[in-house]
Amino acid sequence: MNMPPFKYDFSQLEIKLPLPKSLLRPLGALLLAVSVSACTVPTEQSRPTSDAGPASSSLRLAQATAKSGDHQTAARLFENIVEEEPESVSALLGLGDSYSRLGQQNRAAAVLNRAHELDNRNVEVLSVLGRVHLSQHQAETALANYNKALKIDRSNISAITGKGVALDTLSRHAEAQEAYQSGLSQYPANYVLRNNYALSLALSGQQTKSIAILQELVRDPVVAPHVRDNLAMVYGLAGRENDARATLALDLEASQIEENMGIYRALRRMLGEGKKIGALVYA
Repeated sequence: MNMPPFKYDFSQLEIKLPLPKSLLRPLGALLLAVSVSACTVPTEQSRPTSDAGPASSSLRLAQATAKSGDHQTAARLFENIVEEEPESVSALLGLGDSYSRLGQQNRAAAVLNRAHELDNRNVEVLSVLGRVHLSQHQAETALANYNKALKIDRSNISAITGKGVALDTLSRHAEAQEAYQSGLSQYPANYVLRNNYALSLALSGQQTKSIAILQELVRDPVVAPHVRDNLAMVYGLAGRENDARATLALDLEASQIEENMGIYRALRRMLGEGKKIGALVYA
């Protein structure tokens, strides 16, 4: 069953579903707003790497290229640095992140595992590894990585959001909501956490509460196009099909709207039967 383009953010990261091309919309800088930066910031828990000296300018160029969204070029730049400095955790992190964003998850995992061997307390490495494992449909392994990261830095937002996504994928929604609430206690205005929390509520049958959150978020013109897809889905789960259609009509054609409505009905039926749909929605 093809799923509509729900906008589930995690790093601020987003898990994108296997969708019909006709339903896809270009996503902005909010993605997987877990969007983990390719640059790791040394902390007391994460020892700094030997990235000083002549290679530092190359590293900054590679990181800036990745930040611009040109991950193919960034990967080539990071590869050159790793060839010269195979133990540069920052370069390995950037390379793994770029490979992941290019859809090369196995290569990403291999590179990031090496970075983890070199610095097993680097929270950003663990967070990007978690994202890679989610992309490989390995939610349990992803969850383990996020839990490790949070033991080192309980305020790391990439790990908080990632943990919530992993738990929702496993249909452990009550635990996921605890993760989001913990994050919101630290970052009360964070769009990503609120968006993901609302979706988690919807999947656990709390559509009214979810709708209230999304109706507020959709008023922000920057995120509105992404939130509308989620709001329409939650309307559908709640049986409010007229509201779902009206929301989808702002972005989709009639045939696409009806395709989405069929999916909402199927999900609503499964929820009514007490079936877990986390893995299906975030497959």
